[in-house]
Amino acid sequence: MNLKFTQNSIIGSKLQKNTVRLILAAIFVTAIPLIVLFSNSKIKNSLNQLNVIGSQTTQQLDLEATNIIAYAKLIPTDKQLSALIAESNPADKVKIENKLMELSGIGANIQNIIINTSEEVYHSVFLTDEEAQSILSSDWYTSLYASDFIRFFYYDQNGQLYFCIRLDDISALSGEMILLIRPENFASIMTGADKTFSHYLWLNNQNTPVINCNFSDNEYAFLSKQLQGDQKTLFFGDYMFHNTHGIFLSHRSDITRWKLVAFIPYSEFLKEFIPMSVILLLSLILLMILSSWLLRPIIYNIISPIETLSRHMREFPYGDTMPIEIHTNDEIEDLSHAFNDMADTLNENIRLLLEEQKKEQILKYGLHISQINPHFIYNTMNTINYLARKGRCNDIVVVNNALICILKDSLRISEHSAFDSIACEVNVTRQYLAIQQYSYPETISIIWDVDPALESCQIPKHILQPIVENSIVHGFLNDCFESLRGEDPYIHLSICSSADHAGKICITIEDNGIGINMEAYEKIVKESEHFDMENEYNRGKHIGLANIRWRLSYLLKEEQELLISPCSPHGTRVVIFLPKIHDSSDHS
Repeated sequence: MNLKFTQNSIIGSKLQKNTVRLILAAIFVTAIPLIVLFSNSKIKNSLNQLNVIGSQTTQQLDLEATNIIAYAKLIPTDKQLSALIAESNPADKVKIENKLMELSGIGANIQNIIINTSEEVYHSVFLTDEEAQSILSSDWYTSLYASDFIRFFYYDQNGQLYFCIRLDDISALSGEMILLIRPENFASIMTGADKTFSHYLWLNNQNTPVINCNFSDNEYAFLSKQLQGDQKTLFFGDYMFHNTHGIFLSHRSDITRWKLVAFIPYSEFLKEFIPMSVILLLSLILLMILSSWLLRPIIYNIISPIETLSRHMREFPYGDTMPIEIHTNDEIEDLSHAFNDMADTLNENIRLLLEEQKKEQILKYGLHISQINPHFIYNTMNTINYLARKGRCNDIVVVNNALICILKDSLRISEHSAFDSIACEVNVTRQYLAIQQYSYPETISIIWDVDPALESCQIPKHILQPIVENSIVHGFLNDCFESLRGEDPYIHLSICSSADHAGKICITIEDNGIGINMEAYEKIVKESEHFDMENEYNRGKHIGLANIRWRLSYLLKEEQELLISPCSPHGTRVVIFLPKIHDSSDHS
């Protein structure tokens, strides 16, 4: 095929844009009516479900109230109780109260019973006369007494539930009977509306709130107007009404004549449409993808080669090294071959550069870790000669073995020996100290405090011995122990789990020597950051603190921390925090 770069790319772009616009227009024209119909159906179904749940809740309340009424009707039919009340003998009052206590114990959830006749007030023994009179003189009872009622449920602000019924409607006795009921079952049924409604209100038969769950003042004010308006008779059954903020659902309990009024904000209905919106959006995306796939053969021969080349050129800086496969038998194919050749050349140059940098970094690290103070070797050999002249063969063996151990450890600088166990590092340090005992007769106390549980943990090599060497050489020998002023020289080496850094090892090396010059140390650190194996400063030097800082940063990056500070009145403290490593291959 014959493709012209400029003209065909513009035509292909226009074709793609117009096709996408046409698809989107068709989708929206079709989707909007479907969304309206589905939304209307969804809202109706949701309201029907909420109405069913509200009706079931009031039916449960009716069932519980029916059980209470049934039991209340049985109390005045007790022959012994009826006979005692009918005789109205003051001497029998205790018997009546005991009988009421017995009957309240038989009834489920009945706490106390009060019988108020024209002659006397009787109550179960668990209730005092003052408490009974307080109930009979309460506002709800006095207003109830003055009205014409048959039965009445009341739920006070303290959570106590009462049931009052006229005796002459259920027995030959006259007066009223009040049952004090444990409110748990009623409360459980009423608060069970929490599972369905986030805003609801329970009203008693006087339209006074019993339970208010997130019902705002504005919502209650609107409800009160409805209860007092022309539509109040509609509240005798299931009733649904609305305002500008949401929908109200009212359900009436036939037995208690209480009302459950639920308020559903419009925002809650909108939440239900979120999944539908997501599904619609995904459908639109899928439809667009499908349409693009079906139309792709039409415009493929126009814009595909150029888009392929452009995409590879954009992705190449981010590591895309796959060759471009374009077979158009024209200038685009020639351009793709030229780009592939250029990419191969760049990748090869980058690979060679990275390999060279890696070799230089390995050499740099090896030089850092293998630095051994030639003065130390010189002094050690002089010590061996001195011991040989004195004929101290056993001491020669000790010094020679210690030197061999140190030299052998220093020569292990391959990639897999950058780490060593704490036990090995401690052993190398002990060998170094064994040599120093013969080189310098002054006694320096070495205090070891190493947690045996950490001896198998891996730490970077040549960390402990160089710091101990610095303590001896720079802390004590440079001023010939004059800074001690009569004190006994010591070096305290501690290795333990860090209490402040979880999962870290804390290495502390402290001496009471002359102390460190922090300004000079900072200068060494800065020079060490620009390490040069041909630099005269680095050749022949012992592995100092700056060297250790460089190696820790190279191996462990941000996982390590090295702190150096002077001690009071003199001395130096070096603290190193390292991760607990049980397999050095993780950091090799």
